[in-house]
Amino acid sequence: MTHLKEPIYLVDDEENVLLSLKSGLEKEGYLVRTFSSAVDMLKSLKSEPPAVVVTDILMPDLDGIELIQKSKRILPDLSFIVMTAHASIDSAIQALRLGVIDYLVKPFRMNELIATIQKATSQTRLIPVSGEKSGLEDRYRFKNLITKDPKMIETFNMVSKIAKTDTTILIMGESGTGKEMMARSIHYNSKRKGNSFVSVNCAALPETLLESELFGYEKGAFTGAVASKPGLFEIADAGTFFLDEVGEIPMSLQAKLLRVLQERVIVHLGGIREVPINIRLIAATSKNLPKEAKEGRFREDLFYRLHVVPIVMSPLRERQNDIPLFAEHFLKFYSDRHGNKKSYRIDETGMAFLKNCEWPGNIREFENLFERIVTLHEEETITASTLEHLLGGPEFSSKQEKSMEKRDEGDLHDAVEELEKRMIEEALKKADGNKFKAARELGVTRQNLRYKLKKYNIH
Repeated sequence: MTHLKEPIYLVDDEENVLLSLKSGLEKEGYLVRTFSSAVDMLKSLKSEPPAVVVTDILMPDLDGIELIQKSKRILPDLSFIVMTAHASIDSAIQALRLGVIDYLVKPFRMNELIATIQKATSQTRLIPVSGEKSGLEDRYRFKNLITKDPKMIETFNMVSKIAKTDTTILIMGESGTGKEMMARSIHYNSKRKGNSFVSVNCAALPETLLESELFGYEKGAFTGAVASKPGLFEIADAGTFFLDEVGEIPMSLQAKLLRVLQERVIVHLGGIREVPINIRLIAATSKNLPKEAKEGRFREDLFYRLHVVPIVMSPLRERQNDIPLFAEHFLKFYSDRHGNKKSYRIDETGMAFLKNCEWPGNIREFENLFERIVTLHEEETITASTLEHLLGGPEFSSKQEKSMEKRDEGDLHDAVEELEKRMIEEALKKADGNKFKAARELGVTRQNLRYKLKKYNIH
């Protein structure tokens, strides 16, 4: 089941490039619209907003930089990926400073593009849009974040004070609790809000690729390095760098990260020159980092460098007051998105069911359920049986009960991991072993799914 309903926009003045990329993306189940003119693409933005725009930098009528700037005046939250030749790397960096997700150097492989699109479209819609022309700074004001939970209100109040500083922050919480949303809110309420917010998921990249992405490399540093490329730390200069799933960084890279935090310099792979950087670092993890450090799987000195201001994102099962708010928000969001005019209502049995669920996937899992309701459920009244059916029937309820029993008996972390493993196995079964479809069903990137498959030894 695909959760991506909007089209992917491809913009390039070379028809053969458009045809090749369109064919590859459609084979993966994407809806694609192509444009050989940036001006024509702008005309389509309001009538059919895309999920993400993949655009070339060098074009005759309007270059990629101008296209991004004009598009963001219409749709401030629109995600961009830029394609570039080696000669226009500087333009690609300029584009990244405008907030694009990533850039790909031509020629690139289709799986690289798909991975980048997944990254661009994986943001949970946790913040209501306050107006058609609402900018990112307005959207991410702390008063717009959805919560009535006393702990989360206290957290938001505390974070609103430290956002204006350059203090390093460590956000802790289970997967799907909104850690990246919190990081973005901190950025857009800080003095760095006019500069880049650069995000990298350490769990989604293999060690060698993670190092080259973070630190950059010189031409000839390794096979395939046909041109020098700046690291993401450089691209985030004067802005905020978000290091998601920092607990997954290999020990070999942890010493390098420690040096970045201590000295604020990096060295490219294959290089010798120190490059100074000016960033505000926000890290996030779903692991128990104090335990990881104590048991020697994470450097203790690095942990204390990251753990300057800790923030804990509560799991959804502990935010009972927020469940009705999220339900209302996601019903409206996906009804508007899919043009569904039904007036949905959750009855008492349905609300009780939602509050009694464990939600191992947290808000991300909750969101996926409500998109399923809007796209599949014919009745306007949502009952417990409706929800049970859409979540997987009695088998799902049984697993919830087992999870609760296990949580009472032993370690919560183990219980959550067991549920996560089962959900992955079920998604793969439903997708007939297709990892791309399973990743979409679970609401994660394909790289993240690969990591989980390896972690749980699922074949």
